[in-house]
Amino acid sequence: MKDLRVWSAALAGSWFLVGLGVGLAVSRQTPSPSPLAGYADALSEQFELSGRRRRVLYQLLDEYESRQREIRDRHQAATLDAMEPDFRALSAEFDDKIRNRILPPAARARYDELASPLAAR
Repeated sequence: MKDLRVWSAALAGSWFLVGLGVGLAVSRQTPSPSPLAGYADALSEQFELSGRRRRVLYQLLDEYESRQREIRDRHQAATLDAMEPDFRALSAEFDDKIRNRILPPAARARYDELASPLAAR
């Protein structure tokens, strides 16, 4: 019996080390290039930009992407806020269906106790 435990522990340890190694290898991969990198390369080549001008171009495009993300995030937040009443109504509808159609009458009080902290959000 002890041999089986040792083998199980060794196998589990081996899988842990394999997972750790794969995780480290994946985390060290280089990030994907900017979607505008090809555009910057094409401009640089087409107009034969000097090294300094290339660096400035890349900085400008990085700022462009950053500001684009800010706009997207701002609008996404506004969209989510606008959807909240619909989500609340949907949650209330399905809460009612679960409580009154699925659960037996004797279990509804317990369900209400469990659901009350969620409803407070």
